[in-house]
Order: sequence, then C-alpha cells, then structure tokens
Amino acid sequence: MEVIALNLNLGRVESIAIEGIEKRIYPGVVVLIGTKDEMLFLKAFGKESPEKYAKAVRVDTVYDLASLTKVVAVLPAFMLLMSEGKLSLGDPVYVHLKEFTNRKQITLFHLITHSSGMPPYSTAWKKSKGEELLRNLLHIKPEFPPGRTFRYSCINFIILKTVIERISGIPFAAFVKERIFLPLGLESTGFLPNIKAFHVAPTCKREGEFLRGRPDDELAYYLGGVGGNAGCFSSAMDLYRLINGLEAGQLFPERIYKLFTHEVVEFKGVKTHLGWRVPDFFGSSGDIIDRVAYGHTGFTGTSIWVEPKSGLRVIFLSNRTRLKRRSTIPMMQSIRRRLHNVIFQASTSR
Repeated sequence: MEVIALNLNLGRVESIAIEGIEKRIYPGVVVLIGTKDEMLFLKAFGKESPEKYAKAVRVDTVYDLASLTKVVAVLPAFMLLMSEGKLSLGDPVYVHLKEFTNRKQITLFHLITHSSGMPPYSTAWKKSKGEELLRNLLHIKPEFPPGRTFRYSCINFIILKTVIERISGIPFAAFVKERIFLPLGLESTGFLPNIKAFHVAPTCKREGEFLRGRPDDELAYYLGGVGGNAGCFSSAMDLYRLINGLEAGQLFPERIYKLFTHEVVEFKGVKTHLGWRVPDFFGSSGDIIDRVAYGHTGFTGTSIWVEPKSGLRVIFLSNRTRLKRRSTIPMMQSIRRRLHNVIFQASTSR
C-alpha cells in the first residue's frame, strides 16, 4: 500500500525530540520516518554527551542498539538459515546444542517467543567472562515449563545466537556481516565498531570510562562484545535499509519475513509476534499505531516501529544511558509514545 503522509506535522516531531534533550532524558537523538519507497524525514538533534565540548549528533551517528540486536541481527540470521532448510521453529534446542539434552522440551519457537521459561537475565557476568560465561548461560535451567507464559528473556537470544554459530560454523558477528549486513549495503552495522571509522555515540561508564563502541549491556560486554541479546551497533539509515531489504525479500523469501512480523501468538493474555513485539498502550509504540504493526526497543534508548498497512516505519536512536541507566525509562517511553502518536495519526493508506 502507498502512504499518504501529507498531514505529517514535522514541527511536532521535532519539538518532542528536543523535549527529551531539554529534560535530560538523552543528550541527543536521530529520528527517521519513511516508507518502503521513500524517506520522509531524517534529522539529528543535540549532542552525543552533555559536556559543552561534545560533538553534535549527526544523521549517520552510530548507536548501541541494545536489545534491537535481537531483531536486527539474530532474527534475520535465523530466517536465513530457515530458508536454507537448516533449522525450523519446532526444533528442540538440543537438536542443535548438546548442552540442552537435559531440557528437551524447549524448542527454538519457545526461545524466539520468550515462552521458554528461562529467567529474564543473569548476573553470571560478575563471576565469569568470555567462553566460561557462555557455558554458564547455556546451562541455566528454566524457571517454569515452556509454552505457558511470556517472559521476556535476554538468555533466550544468547542461546539462539549460539545455535546460529553451531549451524553456520563461523562466529556470529562474521556470519551476520557477510550474510546479512553487507549484502543489504549496511556499512555501519555490526559488532565492536571501529570508533575511528565511525561517529559512535557513547553510553554508560564501566571500568572507569564511558563506553564507546563496546556494549552497554553487561552480558554482551563480558561475552566479548557479541551477544545475541545485545551488542550490535547501527545508524538510522542502515536500519531503514535493513527493514526495506528484508520486507522486499532480498535475502530470503518475503513470506518468511511476514511470518515473523505478522503472526501473533498469545501466552496468558500477552501477545507477541515471533521475536518482534506487538503494539501496546504502555510500551513505546503509542496509542494510534495499527495493532498489527511490529517493533522492538533497546535499553539504551533505541526503537523501531513498522506499520505494514500504511508502510510507515519510524526509527528512533538515542544514547539515553549516557545520562542515566534506569531512572529515565518511564520518561523515555512517554517521549516515544507521543512521538509515534504524532507520526502514525498522519498516515492513511490506499
């Protein structure tokens, strides 16, 4: 469908983006609004950090995507392997990972839909690093039987990343770069970006210095920078190319991408797409977006929302955690809800 966005109030979009800077929710932000056919709006606001001497944010600034890694890197890799007949949603995890032979009821579907029963996170990073940390995470036991309840878990996607590595036989970062990012023309997307080659926004302070090009997320950081739950970096334009390329079936059949972004499953009243999330009134999507839309957020202050019927897609990238890690989350959600309301109320389709 073709979008008619003549009523899009860009002044309101800009004022909401700037409000987040003035209220010290984030030091800077990049907002992109587009369709599959054209970009309607792309603008950078603020600085990369609060210091007077800090660099201004640019439209090509590279941000720590945090949990957007799940849908930007892991899901496309999963879909690609599915198209090649190397895995399926119904596969028990132990078929691909011998570490799961004592948890045979958990399937790849359970991991992708956050219904595996795995705990949301782990503090194992405090005691182990690298391969030892990964081994510990792969042996975590579920807290309830799979398939009963939705419980968002970073552990699920760390396991999925490992499945992809075992099947492909190459490190995950190399696999997604060679098979996903470069074929779609994504130049600034990947793990552990070169901070001399790209303008990378900093995030929280760890081990005495602000992170730049290293993941804000503790598990991804102590796994060596590459985690299926977090760790990927990208720019707004690259993410726009990614969504457009995947929707157009450039890497694998379009019907596979539609399965993950259109199918809705429900666990005890919680609805979700396959990996991607559905809109709700309390998250980041806003109130007006079509209920069949798909999107996701990242802890650092990033989000993507796509409305298939109208074709609108909105990419919001900030480094919220450079200022505060947790206290600004409710205000961050409010900014995004109101921004999306202003944008999606303007869309009509034909």
